[in-house]
Amino acid sequence: MSNAQLILLDKRKQPLKEYLVAVAASDGLNIKGVEIMASPAKGQKSLLNANIFIPPLEDFDYNPKKLAEESLSKLTIDEEIIDINEFIQRCSEEEEVRKALTKSVARFSKKLAELIKEFCDSDVIPLIQESRNDALFKLKNHAKDLKGKNVVCIDIEATNISTDPEADIIQVSACDINGKELFNQLINPGYDIPENEKHNITTEMVQGQPSLGQAWDLIHDTLLQADVVLAYSTESDFMYLEKSAEKKMLKFELDYNTWLDAAELSKDLIGAMRWHSENMYWFFKTPKLTVAYEEVLGKPFPGDAHDALADAIATVDLFKAMLEKGTQSKIEEKKPKKKQEQITNNPFAALGQLK
Repeated sequence: MSNAQLILLDKRKQPLKEYLVAVAASDGLNIKGVEIMASPAKGQKSLLNANIFIPPLEDFDYNPKKLAEESLSKLTIDEEIIDINEFIQRCSEEEEVRKALTKSVARFSKKLAELIKEFCDSDVIPLIQESRNDALFKLKNHAKDLKGKNVVCIDIEATNISTDPEADIIQVSACDINGKELFNQLINPGYDIPENEKHNITTEMVQGQPSLGQAWDLIHDTLLQADVVLAYSTESDFMYLEKSAEKKMLKFELDYNTWLDAAELSKDLIGAMRWHSENMYWFFKTPKLTVAYEEVLGKPFPGDAHDALADAIATVDLFKAMLEKGTQSKIEEKKPKKKQEQITNNPFAALGQLK
């Protein structure tokens, strides 16, 4: 009879940190030093080791038992992902050893659940849950407020980031709330376009295309007529337009107060929480459009992630899917607590309460 068993190795050099809890709550996490080991007998050399992956806590309702089960389905050896059954099969060809290891799975799973419970008991979990609930409430209100409104979604590709004063727009596209194209315009900046990983637009592609000044009226007036301008990161897109108008002396009557940022909503709804060690505060990291799209809609991102029209249409699809989540949620606005009436026998104090 074999004495083989599964052992949980926890060789962390420091206790579990809160920032690890926060990351695991959104992304999932490999903790260095936490492994599963198949031991043939006490004191003998390991048959096989694999890394333990802590799955996203939110996806399993912060339930340690469910999370442990998921971890055992995604053990990692180097870059390969295998489940606990495959792990046991690889440990030995001896049937007695395999049976013994299989018998120890329940005990191992219990120990793993106890470790994961450290994550789920963290003080940061209520912060995450509160943020998700707030996002759902906002989305529910947006779904009501935007009915019948003219919503235009815009996306811009440029030669550099929006904070660069020398950056120029080289593509600007927009669609309506149903994803119908309103305009999709390449812009010739008047010089060779430098290579940039943020876009795939080349100098050859913009040859014969209008300058921004020539295309400005259509772009500006379409956005001006919208009740709401939607974008994924409104701050950068608005900045591109505002700075370009100033630089090229073009009319600019757009109001940032009418813009709605899908990135901010996705950050609150699905963003990963991080700890800013220098400034000592929690913050939610804004997911990339591709990541938010795939997580919320549950399918691969369509088209080219560096094409303005494709990104605008994807932003609309993401936004509508988030609105649906808000609409279907049972989140209600917290009602303010009623002030308790003070009871007094002093007639002058009672008069003061009536003021």
